[in-house]
Amino acid sequence: MRKDGKLLRVLVVDDEPLIREVLCRFLDKNSSAMTAGSAEEALEEIRTQHYDLCFLDVNLPGMNGVEAIKIIKELSPSTKVAIMSGGYLCEDMKRQIAEGALEFIEKPFDLSRIREIANRVAAALTGKSNYEEIPVLN
Repeated sequence: MRKDGKLLRVLVVDDEPLIREVLCRFLDKNSSAMTAGSAEEALEEIRTQHYDLCFLDVNLPGMNGVEAIKIIKELSPSTKVAIMSGGYLCEDMKRQIAEGALEFIEKPFDLSRIREIANRVAAALTGKSNYEEIPVLN
Protein backbone atom coordinates (compact mmCIF):
# COMPACT_ATOMS: atom_id res chain seq x y z
CA MET A 1 0.00 0.00 0.00
CA ARG A 2 1.26 3.48 -0.85
CA LYS A 3 1.55 6.50 1.44
CA ASP A 4 -1.82 7.79 0.25
CA GLY A 5 -3.43 4.52 1.38
CA LYS A 6 -4.26 3.48 -2.17
CA LEU A 7 -3.00 0.30 -3.72
CA LEU A 8 -2.77 1.09 -7.45
CA ARG A 9 -1.60 4.04 -9.51
CA VAL A 10 -3.68 4.02 -12.70
CA LEU A 11 -3.47 6.11 -15.87
CA VAL A 12 -6.54 6.36 -18.11
CA VAL A 13 -5.76 7.44 -21.68
CA ASP A 14 -8.66 8.26 -23.97
CA ASP A 15 -9.52 11.18 -26.24
CA GLU A 16 -13.15 11.06 -25.10
CA PRO A 17 -13.52 13.22 -21.95
CA LEU A 18 -16.56 11.30 -20.72
CA ILE A 19 -14.72 7.97 -20.76
CA ARG A 20 -11.76 9.54 -18.93
CA GLU A 21 -14.05 11.05 -16.31
CA VAL A 22 -16.12 7.91 -15.71
CA LEU A 23 -13.11 5.62 -15.45
CA CYS A 24 -11.15 8.05 -13.29
CA ARG A 25 -14.05 8.46 -10.84
CA PHE A 26 -14.64 4.72 -10.75
CA LEU A 27 -10.95 3.89 -10.24
CA ASP A 28 -10.17 6.76 -7.88
CA LYS A 29 -12.35 5.31 -5.13
CA ASN A 30 -9.57 2.96 -4.04
CA SER A 31 -6.79 3.71 -6.51
CA SER A 32 -4.89 6.81 -7.45
CA ALA A 33 -6.13 7.56 -10.99
CA MET A 34 -4.92 10.19 -13.45
CA THR A 35 -5.97 10.87 -17.03
CA ALA A 36 -4.47 11.86 -20.36
CA GLY A 37 -6.26 12.81 -23.60
CA SER A 38 -3.54 11.65 -25.99
CA ALA A 39 -0.68 9.18 -26.22
CA GLU A 40 1.80 12.03 -26.07
CA GLU A 41 0.30 13.30 -22.79
CA ALA A 42 0.36 9.76 -21.42
CA LEU A 43 4.02 9.26 -22.30
CA GLU A 44 4.94 12.54 -20.62
CA GLU A 45 3.04 11.44 -17.52
CA ILE A 46 4.79 8.05 -17.50
CA ARG A 47 8.16 9.76 -17.82
CA THR A 48 7.48 11.64 -14.58
CA GLN A 49 5.39 9.18 -12.51
CA HIS A 50 5.20 5.43 -12.09
CA TYR A 51 1.89 3.77 -12.93
CA ASP A 52 0.98 0.19 -12.12
CA LEU A 53 -1.79 0.03 -14.71
CA CYS A 54 -2.70 1.98 -17.83
CA PHE A 55 -6.05 1.80 -19.63
CA LEU A 56 -5.10 2.91 -23.16
CA ASP A 57 -7.43 3.63 -26.07
CA VAL A 58 -6.24 2.50 -29.51
CA ASN A 59 -7.75 5.37 -31.50
CA LEU A 60 -6.12 8.56 -30.28
CA PRO A 61 -5.23 11.82 -32.04
CA GLY A 62 -1.59 11.84 -33.12
CA MET A 63 0.14 8.68 -31.99
CA ASN A 64 -2.21 5.70 -31.66
CA GLY A 65 -2.34 3.33 -28.71
CA VAL A 66 -0.53 0.50 -30.51
CA GLU A 67 2.46 2.77 -31.12
CA ALA A 68 2.26 4.13 -27.57
CA ILE A 69 2.25 0.72 -25.89
CA LYS A 70 5.73 0.00 -27.26
CA ILE A 71 7.10 3.21 -25.78
CA ILE A 72 5.28 2.68 -22.48
CA LYS A 73 6.93 -0.73 -22.20
CA GLU A 74 10.35 0.84 -22.83
CA LEU A 75 9.80 3.66 -20.31
CA SER A 76 8.12 1.57 -17.63
CA PRO A 77 8.39 -2.19 -18.20
CA SER A 78 6.43 -3.01 -15.03
CA THR A 79 3.37 -0.96 -16.06
CA LYS A 80 0.54 -3.25 -17.16
CA VAL A 81 -1.44 -1.96 -20.14
CA ALA A 82 -5.05 -2.75 -20.97
CA ILE A 83 -5.94 -1.67 -24.51
CA MET A 84 -9.44 -0.33 -25.22
CA SER A 85 -11.11 0.00 -28.61
CA GLY A 86 -14.55 0.48 -30.02
CA GLY A 87 -13.54 0.22 -33.64
CA TYR A 88 -12.27 -2.25 -36.19
CA LEU A 89 -8.73 -3.54 -35.68
CA CYS A 90 -6.72 -5.11 -38.49
CA GLU A 91 -4.91 -8.39 -37.83
CA ASP A 92 -1.52 -6.66 -37.51
CA MET A 93 -2.88 -4.34 -34.80
CA LYS A 94 -4.44 -7.30 -32.97
CA ARG A 95 -1.10 -9.13 -33.04
CA GLN A 96 0.79 -6.09 -31.73
CA ILE A 97 -1.77 -5.62 -28.95
CA ALA A 98 -1.53 -9.30 -27.97
CA GLU A 99 2.26 -8.98 -27.72
CA GLY A 100 2.25 -5.94 -25.45
CA ALA A 101 -1.03 -5.70 -23.60
CA LEU A 102 -2.28 -7.40 -20.47
CA GLU A 103 -5.87 -7.29 -21.75
CA PHE A 104 -8.01 -6.09 -24.63
CA ILE A 105 -11.25 -4.32 -23.68
CA GLU A 106 -13.90 -3.80 -26.30
CA LYS A 107 -16.02 -0.65 -26.07
CA PRO A 108 -18.62 -0.22 -24.83
CA PHE A 109 -17.30 -1.98 -21.75
CA ASP A 110 -18.80 -2.97 -18.44
CA LEU A 111 -17.20 -1.44 -15.34
CA SER A 112 -17.05 -4.92 -13.80
CA ARG A 113 -14.40 -5.73 -16.43
CA ILE A 114 -12.37 -2.68 -15.35
CA ARG A 115 -12.73 -3.79 -11.72
CA GLU A 116 -11.57 -7.33 -12.53
CA ILE A 117 -8.44 -6.09 -14.32
CA ALA A 118 -7.55 -3.59 -11.57
CA ASN A 119 -8.05 -6.21 -8.87
CA ARG A 120 -5.91 -8.73 -10.76
CA VAL A 121 -3.04 -6.23 -11.12
CA ALA A 122 -3.33 -5.30 -7.43
CA ALA A 123 -3.20 -8.97 -6.44
CA ALA A 124 -0.05 -9.46 -8.51
CA LEU A 125 1.57 -6.46 -6.80
CA THR A 126 0.80 -7.79 -3.34
CA GLY A 127 1.79 -11.35 -4.15
CA LYS A 128 -1.69 -12.73 -3.55
CA SER A 129 -2.56 -15.74 -5.67
CA ASN A 130 -6.26 -14.92 -5.74
CA TYR A 131 -7.09 -11.40 -6.94
CA GLU A 132 -10.51 -11.61 -5.32
CA GLU A 133 -8.73 -11.39 -1.94
CA ILE A 134 -7.71 -7.80 -2.74
CA PRO A 135 -10.78 -5.56 -2.91
CA VAL A 136 -9.21 -2.65 -4.80
CA LEU A 137 -12.55 -1.84 -6.31
CA ASN A 138 -15.79 -2.98 -4.78
